Amino acid sequence: MMKWLNTYRRYACDIHHINEQVREDAKGLVEMTEELFRYDLRQIVEQVLTIPVKRPILLLSGPSSSGKTTSAQKLADEFRAKGCEVQHISMDDFYLGIKYIRTLPDGRPDFESVEALDIPLIKQSIRQLAATGECDLPRYDFRNSCRMEETRHLQLSSHTVIIMEGIHALNPIFSSGMTDGISKIYISVKQGIKDNEDYVLTNREIRCIRRMVRDYHFREVHPEHLLDMWQSIVDGEKKYIRPYRYTSDFTINSLHLYEPCLMKETAVSLLSQVERHSPYYDTACHLADSLQRFESLDAQLVPENSLMREFIGGGNYVY
Repeated sequence: MMKWLNTYRRYACDIHHINEQVREDAKGLVEMTEELFRYDLRQIVEQVLTIPVKRPILLLSGPSSSGKTTSAQKLADEFRAKGCEVQHISMDDFYLGIKYIRTLPDGRPDFESVEALDIPLIKQSIRQLAATGECDLPRYDFRNSCRMEETRHLQLSSHTVIIMEGIHALNPIFSSGMTDGISKIYISVKQGIKDNEDYVLTNREIRCIRRMVRDYHFREVHPEHLLDMWQSIVDGEKKYIRPYRYTSDFTINSLHLYEPCLMKETAVSLLSQVERHSPYYDTACHLADSLQRFESLDAQLVPENSLMREFIGGGNYVY
């Protein structure tokens, strides 16, 4: 692919403009944002389908709470709309298991490391799928942190698009020596929201809020626990994800302009649970104060196939 294509949509991210749009036409803001995001995905699909190979392979990566999983499924929808079959593969199924993962200095398993994955098996699977469209994929038991005994056999027809998604998908260790038919996609929140020149929320803080709301809804994780983990998550991103973001063929900006308004009520309520004696109290207060500056937006305005449903729930995709 030609790297000059690797640009991404940039929004006018001013809090006053966002609040004005929410007050005047919240539904219109949501619809415009959703359509622009879909347009960006369609542009990628159209470019990928110009590659003269039987089974295009998309490697999709991005940091925590960038919207990888939903974007993979929305890309699959766009490919199907073009008459393609699609196979979605999660790199998480290639985890070796907690017994084989090295520990961090604080004793926690280092799930962020690329070495937590079965690297030879991933490389083998990519090559087999590209050459024959057939391979056996592992399955991972997240409840018990180990690989299942049974595998999943894939036998794909020609012109099937393969979307392999995971935080390490852009690491060249998996695709070295292979160029034909592989497209690399990097997704993240690429912009923060400003008040003139000062940030109200940085792009990293927006992802932290997404993760906090999602983990509370789907994993019952207390906000203080998320704030405690967040720095190690960011450190892992700097080490294992960000170095390869410029090797991508396409970059997706997953920022949804209305999302602080959507997240406001839930996130502020969660942040209020962080007690004054906590080492994360100041961080919680900063995030809550920043969110309070946004107008509120009703979640009912958000379509069921929106990327934001990955974090607030009520969507029609399976995670």
